[in-house]
Amino acid sequence: MMRQVNTMIHANDLIQAQRCPKLCWNHKYISMPYFSFYHMDIPFSMLWKQYLHIEDRPSGQTNDTNEMTLARLKETDVLLHARFEYQGCRIKIPVLKKIEEGYLAIYPHLSAYPKESEATLMKINQMIAAKNGISITQQKILYINKDYVRKDTLDLDALFCESDKLFNRRNKLHHTIAECMDACQFDLDEWIKKTQELLDVTKPPKYERTKQCTAGRRCIFYSHCFDESDLPDDSVLFLTTSQYKLDAYKDNIVHIKDMPLNQMEGYRLQYAQVMASRNGYYMDRIAMEHWLKQIQYPISYLDFEWDTFAIPPYKNMKPFDVLCFQYSLHVEDKEGKLIHKDFFGAKDCRQAFIESLIASIPPTGSILVYNMEGAEKLRLKQLSEQFPVYAEKLDQICSRMIDLSKPFELGIFYDNRMRGHYSLKNVLPVFTKEYSYTKLDIQNGLHAVQAYRHFDQEDAEEQEQIRENIRTYCSMDTFAEYIVYHGLIHLVKEE
Repeated sequence: MMRQVNTMIHANDLIQAQRCPKLCWNHKYISMPYFSFYHMDIPFSMLWKQYLHIEDRPSGQTNDTNEMTLARLKETDVLLHARFEYQGCRIKIPVLKKIEEGYLAIYPHLSAYPKESEATLMKINQMIAAKNGISITQQKILYINKDYVRKDTLDLDALFCESDKLFNRRNKLHHTIAECMDACQFDLDEWIKKTQELLDVTKPPKYERTKQCTAGRRCIFYSHCFDESDLPDDSVLFLTTSQYKLDAYKDNIVHIKDMPLNQMEGYRLQYAQVMASRNGYYMDRIAMEHWLKQIQYPISYLDFEWDTFAIPPYKNMKPFDVLCFQYSLHVEDKEGKLIHKDFFGAKDCRQAFIESLIASIPPTGSILVYNMEGAEKLRLKQLSEQFPVYAEKLDQICSRMIDLSKPFELGIFYDNRMRGHYSLKNVLPVFTKEYSYTKLDIQNGLHAVQAYRHFDQEDAEEQEQIRENIRTYCSMDTFAEYIVYHGLIHLVKEE
């Protein structure tokens, strides 16, 4: 007997409900602005269809019934976006190709390392397709070749890779898709039923903080689930790199200073947080003086803005490379005079960016960059590979870079107002109340990238406004570096 279906769900809802019921519920009931991490000049689906030579094949449509999908499959050997439904759970298979022993399912991934966890979704798809009389006997993935270097034109045969295996946690192709799917054991009917019951209720499920909420990247719904605005600045929840802080919080320990010593891992930053919890802030004066001594005038304060392209749009770029479209540079001489220079470019502005930076940055002195290793320094190394003629000068710039985030990352200085974070935006309010990002039209790097992506489509007047807003935001970053650096000097003199 078929049970009554109330809520139509999708296979991804099952996956989310398994990971975190609150995450699944939030996705349905809380609207969040969508932002793609990758800049795509051409839709990914267009590229993989071209690679597979199936651009002209029929495609399923939203709200297709099982009968409509089955009718299409009778008329073609390849169906795109094949949709099926079972017990109120809908699936969409990117490519279904008829083969001698049944059907081959092809899964394109905008990734260099599709993980073994993807097998769960493939198993769900296989089971629901089987409920509708379609036997999927083989699966394969398409993924991006991370080592591909674009030439004058995009070579899809070199860009894409195919495999019947998935990547393990070490990013190695190991088990076959079939083996991974065989390892997935679940009661599909019960899973669907529980997920529908979860989503039928308009009241959010109760859910406690777990390590999963902040593992890797913090969940996008974290602030919806847990309001931390009323927590004290030295709450145990802000203790960095701690595996015991959630246990301490559940045990009603409020302040970091009250954490049992046997629940401390003993990292330098943790020590700084304990001392700050006792005194408001902490500074290792000797270590700070030693760090400051390496800074030489003229001091360049440098910051970049960039966008990430999954598919390389220009020559010598690789998949998932970034394109720097903006830099801000404040230069301070020994007399304290501060001047500002910057650059903004559109489309393929890489060479112009390099030449402007080399011309603007002083040939001597220290270059202060905030959190440089995975950001500005890495960007210059990538540009050196793309434009070898500038490699020597860019390497010379890199050699003079000093990371302004290190005193905070290493626990040389910590203030409770940082609340466990040492990003530039968290650190700046410790040193000034006069300057703030909240007064800007663009207030963070994400907003800057969003504005940049619309730049080419706007008229001249709007382009000028976008350019000015991005320049103002980026210049705030380098001015913030200037304030923070001098704030540290002032603290050393005060102690």
